[in-house]
Amino acid sequence: MAYRLSVTLLGLALCLASQAFALEYKMVPGAGGVPLNTVEAGDKTKPAILLVHGFAQSHSSFKKQLESADLTRDYHLVAFDLRGHGNSGKPWKPEDYKDSKIWADDVAAVMDATGIQKAVVVGWSYGGFVLANYVEHYGTGRILGLNLAGSAAGLVIPPFPAPPPNADPEIAKQRMATAKQQISGNIEENLLGAQGGIAFLTNGPGDETWQSISRAGSLLLLPYVRAALQGRSLDNTKVMPMLATLPVLVTYGSADGVIGPVQLDGLKKGLKNATYSVYDGAGHSTFYEAGERFNKELSAFAKSVQPKK
Repeated sequence: MAYRLSVTLLGLALCLASQAFALEYKMVPGAGGVPLNTVEAGDKTKPAILLVHGFAQSHSSFKKQLESADLTRDYHLVAFDLRGHGNSGKPWKPEDYKDSKIWADDVAAVMDATGIQKAVVVGWSYGGFVLANYVEHYGTGRILGLNLAGSAAGLVIPPFPAPPPNADPEIAKQRMATAKQQISGNIEENLLGAQGGIAFLTNGPGDETWQSISRAGSLLLLPYVRAALQGRSLDNTKVMPMLATLPVLVTYGSADGVIGPVQLDGLKKGLKNATYSVYDGAGHSTFYEAGERFNKELSAFAKSVQPKK
């Protein structure tokens, strides 16, 4: 009897754990009907958190958030693959990527399709630029708070830090070679470019699962989409005043090679009420490199901005 009870309790615990991690996928029509691969996790009756990934990656970058027992217990998590990325549609025409309104409409479409009335939004790297596009065209009425993770979102210029004068020329040469490999028609070169491109995502190599997810994200951003994205404006400075009264949390790693002192100084001047959280020793992907801490801070931030009942 005791043995059967133990087995039953163990089975119940495993069942509850699997429910916490259950992911619900569906395709959502974005701007122009482009299919957007969307995933939901957690309790849909709870406050919403929308996660927007970075360039050449996918919703799977947020694996530690989507599979968090604590976050999925307390929040309705939604993520999606940006157009041209992951398992979302990859339009052929360059004009399907240029206009900021297109990206804003995609975010609005995902929010509508997943039942989000208002949400805390998280923009990692390029995802911050996309959320700035949303604010430009839709305002902040449906945003309770903004968490920029390794992103200045184009709110300050230059959008990315310039290499320091004493930068290793070999590293610069390697990055140029990687960029060429990524837009090549040769799949073998794409594979090499994917491997080289993920090196800057973390301060030190990620585990095997992370590297596999990151390589897949890079390869699913096809060369012609990369070429189309090269001409897209990343200047979102006009959005900065629109965020002046919005709760903002800026999360970044001390070893992040994408967001630097110039960007941080610009954010601090424009977003005087924002909170800044630095992760010592982390690189560009704090939500992965220090997932437990990131999740706790995200949860606390989301809780702090919920409307008073």
